[in-house]
Amino acid sequence: MVAGPEVMHQVVPMLEASFRRCPVRGVEEVVVGVGVSSPPLPVDSQSQVDLEVPDLVKTPLETLQFVPKIRSGSFADIGPRRYMEDEHIRIDNLSGHLGSLLLCPSPNAFYGVFDGHGGSDAAAYMKRHAMRLFFEDSEFPEGLQEDDFFSESVANSIRKAFLSADLALADDSVISRSSGTTALTALIFGR
Repeated sequence: MVAGPEVMHQVVPMLEASFRRCPVRGVEEVVVGVGVSSPPLPVDSQSQVDLEVPDLVKTPLETLQFVPKIRSGSFADIGPRRYMEDEHIRIDNLSGHLGSLLLCPSPNAFYGVFDGHGGSDAAAYMKRHAMRLFFEDSEFPEGLQEDDFFSESVANSIRKAFLSADLALADDSVISRSSGTTALTALIFGR
């Protein structure tokens, strides 16, 4: 019996970076990446400094957005078994890993845990072939915008990939019939 994949689309709360307006009257922009190198000025309560910033380095507050950097780690424990049956995949930059095969919202990542049962054959097979099954053979959708159509297309592609993986495992004569795996994958796109 084969369990069907469960596809979840979850909106994760955004980390909101707080920006403060410059206390100088009339300034409605945040200055990004400006370094000023000048001799130290004497500071007293009556001092004022005029600083002119070229228009090229001013960014309106509305265009500033937080873009997360995805990082991960992994740990595997053999437990009481005589040998490790589990495998995992951890790719923090999916588009960098796949190159021109994938055009999707940034940042992006792919993670997979393959819990081996009755030996490591099926879990090792999934680790070796997951990128092909999920992104090359499954007609994975391309798009730079996170919208409902893109999300639904990704969900359909992942469903097809899991079914293809199940059929490929059943057809591979090298894999022991007593070996199986429970696969859990996560795709992260955009903010």
